[in-house]
Amino acid sequence: MWTLLPASPQRGQLALPAGIMAVYDLGRLPYAEQMRWRTQRCPVHAATPGAADLALAGWEVFDPLLHTEHIHTRLPHTTPGRHGKA
Repeated sequence: MWTLLPASPQRGQLALPAGIMAVYDLGRLPYAEQMRWRTQRCPVHAATPGAADLALAGWEVFDPLLHTEHIHTRLPHTTPGRHGKA
């Protein structure tokens, strides 16, 4: 589900003047589905414990000053029937 949250600094980062940003909140999903998203696996591969990964997960710590091109201050438009997914 998309939500607006403060773009607050973490661990010594400087704050941005924008204040808020749109983020995809995994908090309402069941734990197994949250873990699937965090390990960046599709539902088919997540259901197969021994499935090989062709690439490692590409997570990077988000820094509001370095990643300004990814900050959006409005929620994305949603398509009816997609339950907040865009």
